Amino acid sequence: MTKQLVGWILLAVGVLTIIGGLWQTYQIFTAKAPFPEIFKLDKAQETFLPETPAQTQDELASRQIERLLQEQLGKIIPADTVSKLLNLTVWSIFMGILVLAAGKIATIGITLLKS
Repeated sequence: MTKQLVGWILLAVGVLTIIGGLWQTYQIFTAKAPFPEIFKLDKAQETFLPETPAQTQDELASRQIERLLQEQLGKIIPADTVSKLLNLTVWSIFMGILVLAAGKIATIGITLLKS
């Protein structure tokens, strides 16, 4: 009798953990709930050094090219995209581990029910 009770409890805990984790993941990926921020990347601060008369034309040209590249990349890939992608990847890995662990708990519960 005790084995069966523990088996049902473990099965219920495993299934409820899987359902809860999948529901939370659904909420996060549909933007109904905020995702946990594990990685916070600071926005790159532009530091423009004053142009001195001693700079050569090559140095000035390379700075202008660097500024133009930064501006164009900023338009293509917004600054917060990388941190969001990292956070969602970490969340997906965590949920995968949680579902596997909960599945194992449910399997133990089923094994206790069979014996």
